Amino acid sequence: MKKTAIALGIAAMACGAQAAEVFKNADTAIEVNLDLQFYNLNVVETANTTARNYIKGDGTQAQFKASKVINEDLTVFGQIELDGDPVGDNATLLTDDMKFGLTSKTWGTIQLGQFDSFMEDELMEMTNSFIISKSDAITEPTAGNDGRHILWKHKIGSLAVGVDLTQGYNAASSATDGTNGVAFTATYTMGDLKLAAGSSTIARYNSSTYAANSFKGASGFGASYTLNSAAGVTKFNLLSATNTSYSTTAAYDGLDTKYNSGSIVHTFGQWNVGVLGSARSAAATSSTVAATEYQETAYQVVYDLGKGARLYATNSNLGASGGKGNFTEVGFLMSF
Repeated sequence: MKKTAIALGIAAMACGAQAAEVFKNADTAIEVNLDLQFYNLNVVETANTTARNYIKGDGTQAQFKASKVINEDLTVFGQIELDGDPVGDNATLLTDDMKFGLTSKTWGTIQLGQFDSFMEDELMEMTNSFIISKSDAITEPTAGNDGRHILWKHKIGSLAVGVDLTQGYNAASSATDGTNGVAFTATYTMGDLKLAAGSSTIARYNSSTYAANSFKGASGFGASYTLNSAAGVTKFNLLSATNTSYSTTAAYDGLDTKYNSGSIVHTFGQWNVGVLGSARSAAATSSTVAATEYQETAYQVVYDLGKGARLYATNSNLGASGGKGNFTEVGFLMSF
């Protein structure tokens, strides 16, 4: 569920802000962006154990983007992202977002490939989008599959809408038996206030592992308000969301896991400071895993060195028994 681009609403703090335009003529543009991320991760891997330290670089990513203008209304575009761990020994090179699409000023954008859903980007990450650590600072609500994905989105004035269609294959027959998921999301912006709402049916099977997804539905509402003052820029973010469980056992099928989270992010000069809190009510998943309440908190401090270089420190407490999953991540992120 990690983001490949950080949307802070502040251009100086956004990944990809240093994208290099390597070619452009009247109708064709090609851009290359490189994010280098190196960090020390101190994490509690198992409940009641001493935290372990790792030097990592998982957030490093190369992005290649291209577009061609067909006519005054239509533009074709494509993007591929490659992820590698530069500190790993012979680490595997993975793909992240890969998409191809067509943008119309009149009819909106349609794209297909592997990428985060409109619902995930615009709604489910409304409170945690400022986090730049590679580790997940809180438990994010599930919106649906990323792969085998078609998205239509359009903006009309202050209203933006997105419809995501995703597919996953049955584990018993990976070559056939497709199962579909669909998400409907809308955002409305009124000056400094942004509202978002959405609902989705999640494909029964995961698009890459073919295993059954844990959740079969999601819905939520979010709001974000930006306050500009002499002291800097402050963003207030709220999210209330629900995931509905999938289980072959009737007693645990259709149960709701609820998420209520909020964050405050303040930017002043070269500093960006954010605090994030979430209350998660997890439904029971079996006779041995009862319903549980979690209080999750996270803090982050970022110092912008300029020209795409940032130092950051993120601390997270996931509220699990014995501190399992709690971490502190201190690192450096450079965007070219």
